[in-house]
Amino acid sequence: MEEFEKIYKSTYYSTLKFIAIKCHNIEDINDILQDTYIEFFNILKKKMINIEKYESYINGIANNIIKRFYSRLKIFKHEIEIEIDDNMQIADNFDLEQKIVTKENADEILKFLKEQDLITAKVFYLYFIFDMKILDIAKELELNESNVKNRLYRTIKKLRKENNYE
Repeated sequence: MEEFEKIYKSTYYSTLKFIAIKCHNIEDINDILQDTYIEFFNILKKKMINIEKYESYINGIANNIIKRFYSRLKIFKHEIEIEIDDNMQIADNFDLEQKIVTKENADEILKFLKEQDLITAKVFYLYFIFDMKILDIAKELELNESNVKNRLYRTIKKLRKENNYE
């Protein structure tokens, strides 16, 4: 179906980002993404839909998939305690341009992220996979910028230390 492919290509990145932000476990992202597009494909097959903004429509499907996915697994969203130290200062000249994620170590890093709390894993994922700015991550996850920086820099430091990435 040519129309589906066109829509898929134009909405894939934004849908993946939406799911990464909304999901409760980083391991579930690909399953939820796949289920979202399968459901969208089935809707397109059944009837022609006249939608101007496919992105919003697909994100709505993804949102419903996420709800069903976690209710089936009986996972409930828990409050996450966020440790905030307002006195802590992170230097703005911290060099994040030395990307520590490579194809060779991606599996190790994913395993490492699974051991972290969900918010920290999302911050890391959004920063390195989606190349989002710290300010944008803070807005999306409803955190303050300092908290996002702390989580990102501490995770990078811990990752480098535990895996000897220098």
